[in-house]
Amino acid sequence: MRQIGARGKGVWAELVGAIELASRGGQKVAVGVSGGADSVVLAEVAWRMGVKPVVFHFNHRWRGRVGDADERWVKAWGKKRGLRVVVGRAKRAGRTGEGEARMARWAFFQQAALKCKVGELWLAHHSDDQAETVLMQLLRGAGPDGLAGMAIRSKQSGLDVVRPLLGLSRDVVRRAAREEGLRWREDQTNHDGKGWRSRVRQKVLPYLSKMYGREVRGALCRAAEILAGEREYWEKEIGKIPSHPDVREWRKKAVAWQRRAIRIWLDRFECSGASFAEVEGVRNSVVSGKSVKWQLRGGWVRRSQNKLFWIRDIGRIAKRG
Repeated sequence: MRQIGARGKGVWAELVGAIELASRGGQKVAVGVSGGADSVVLAEVAWRMGVKPVVFHFNHRWRGRVGDADERWVKAWGKKRGLRVVVGRAKRAGRTGEGEARMARWAFFQQAALKCKVGELWLAHHSDDQAETVLMQLLRGAGPDGLAGMAIRSKQSGLDVVRPLLGLSRDVVRRAAREEGLRWREDQTNHDGKGWRSRVRQKVLPYLSKMYGREVRGALCRAAEILAGEREYWEKEIGKIPSHPDVREWRKKAVAWQRRAIRIWLDRFECSGASFAEVEGVRNSVVSGKSVKWQLRGGWVRRSQNKLFWIRDIGRIAKRG
């Protein structure tokens, strides 16, 4: 196994320790690499650890030749280290919405993971990303699960997603990169103010810190940690949910219990991240005295004979879960 360089040097050692703590081993690993400092640092540490990750790079085709240059740079970076690089590209050139871009990137990650038989995907989100996510979720009116933000380890569509840098700030990651003399690519769309996240990063969070008189990113991350603990508690408290829950039992529970149980139940059918309106629609199926259906993304929930059923759309075919 290749030895990790500069173990005793400043913030690099702190960063390496965080990644080692999050890593469990035993599965084939991929790292999402945009070419930016955060993802390059994560992939570099994985390579020095001897993990030999597969590199996943997605070209959103937002920036024309610059984006294509990023793609070539990541390919060359991986080739120099003897790593396999798998590239995905958006179907159409031109800027899209952030949500659409995220969905396209995640679809690529899923397909590439299946193709490469990868069980674990490492992503380079850090604490600044977490703070931005929590604030954006708050402004969308998200519930406790949304405000819990991202987890260091989570499961998504059968893939273990690991975010080893989540406890470190953007500044620490960049200092570690400079400490080791690493090179990376700068994505100017992160600073142009056109995207919602970019505006939160460049304008909203600095303004809140100025008005409050102290840094707010740490407070947002602490809130996320507290709510993540609450989520873990409720999942244990509610316990295993049957595939077809009996609404007569659920109707006896408190509203907060019902909402949590509905979210956990929908997660089973890969309907994670349900909106408040979607959850309340399903809850109406629980508390009402008649058989009803409620449409959600990717399918719908039907109540029949006091049981709930998830019906998933597959093209024109509906599969009952």
